[in-house]
Amino acid sequence: MWIIASLSVYIADRIIKLNIPFLRVLIATLIADIISFIINIVTVSYFLSTYNFVVLIVGLIIGFVITLAIYKYLFDMDWIKTFVMLIIANIIAFVIMAILGLIFASILYIYLSGLFASLTAAP
Repeated sequence: MWIIASLSVYIADRIIKLNIPFLRVLIATLIADIISFIINIVTVSYFLSTYNFVVLIVGLIIGFVITLAIYKYLFDMDWIKTFVMLIIANIIAFVIMAILGLIFASILYIYLSGLFASLTAAP
């Protein structure tokens, strides 16, 4: 997942024409993912104790803003370019994950159809 997220940020970076090195993208994505993971753990655990959906929404917004701040600081960009890059990166990551999901579902379907083909009803 980290590589896919980094790849989508790198492609979005190339679309915006910022030319940030891939190693820097990997490091920034790793830092953003770790901090977002910690925020998600805190918000989900609080949500499970209170069942307050506002906590989940606030947690998502805080995670998004912190990710924006990390990319802004590490890539030395302004807020608008960072926001646009992050939106493009999320769209690219969604497309990549959808394609990989279809590929793995097709492989699983082919495997399971061959596996259960021998389970036909006896005459």
